[in-house]
Amino acid sequence: MAISSVIKFEGSPDDLVWKYAGEEFNTTSKLIVDETHEALLVINGAAADLFTSGEHTLTVPNIPIVKKILSLPTGGVSPFPCKVFFISQVHQMDMLWGTRGAITLDDPLYDIFLHVMLHGSMSVSISDSRKFLVKLVGFRSRYTSKEMLDNFRGLVSSHVKDCISKIMINGMLSYFMINANLFEISEAVKERLDTIFDEYGIRIEYFNIETIEVPKEDYDAVTKAKERRAGRLIEGYTWQEERQMMIAEKFAGNEGTMGNIGGAVGGFMMGGAMGGSIVDIAKAALDPSKNPTTPPPKNLAGMQNPMTAGTSSGGFDISSFLGGSKPAAPSPASPAPAPSAGGGLECPACHAQLSPGSKFCNECGTKIEATRFCPECGEQVKPGSKFCNQCGTRLI
Repeated sequence: MAISSVIKFEGSPDDLVWKYAGEEFNTTSKLIVDETHEALLVINGAAADLFTSGEHTLTVPNIPIVKKILSLPTGGVSPFPCKVFFISQVHQMDMLWGTRGAITLDDPLYDIFLHVMLHGSMSVSISDSRKFLVKLVGFRSRYTSKEMLDNFRGLVSSHVKDCISKIMINGMLSYFMINANLFEISEAVKERLDTIFDEYGIRIEYFNIETIEVPKEDYDAVTKAKERRAGRLIEGYTWQEERQMMIAEKFAGNEGTMGNIGGAVGGFMMGGAMGGSIVDIAKAALDPSKNPTTPPPKNLAGMQNPMTAGTSSGGFDISSFLGGSKPAAPSPASPAPAPSAGGGLECPACHAQLSPGSKFCNECGTKIEATRFCPECGEQVKPGSKFCNQCGTRLI
């Protein structure tokens, strides 16, 4: 094989990686790299030096690994075997992806199973040529953008499905909420994919979930549920509140979920009320440290209704939902003072004699309720009464 004197890129614009055909060079050969590429030299199977744009002479100082492999005569022109790979630095735009199968999810707002399909696009660039070549491409002669998309389409699909499932279930976001905030949801999903692609020396420039679709029958079912929910709103409550509070009660106090705000599910549901954005809720739903450590209850039968638990008025106690202490139960009213044998009043706790109009016992400090008694028969009378209901004595 002839010794090459000039090495330059001669591949297709679609080639992410292109290997120069020649493999015999000498220490005066010229390597020409344009601004759209980087060139990696591989000597005896080892990835050697990486060259950026410009014209480079393959001298020993430029490729120091040659010193360890070959014994070059001082000042001589010596041939050596080498493979040269050109790696594109151009952004790969509009790479389309999509889920191969539907995800079956239970919409947390309407309690309806949906068969969700997702589609979108992404743009990537090669951030680490050495890592990309060694971990993904190998030393093949060509590697195109289509091949890369084929390699990653399944990975992207599976991770997007997992992310959307977590955002919908753990984040308590309905189909309509996710569909209306695809740009924000895409940002949260991209952060998950960034760490995966970085392992292969690839940077995601942008990532979009463009459509989230369900079959017509699923959409019709959700639409009807939405209409029923509107009716419940008129009645003053929502099925979302009722169902979410039931589930939140199971998760409240679960260690390792959301710290001191009452569990991951509670935190996600209260995102809007606490000022959290859709991005915040989505990121929290994907954070492993904030995900619930136990599955949600499958059977809610027999559970205490949290909409009426914890309050005497039957309303929902928001402080307990947020992980705070429950309000103290109202203390029972102090017993009414009883009439003493001498006709006066005595403390109901220690039976000490009370002065007229006393509000507290001067012996034990017990609060004395402003209770009236009939001056004639001593019967307790209701406030505002004009006559005693026992002896008929006029009171005012």
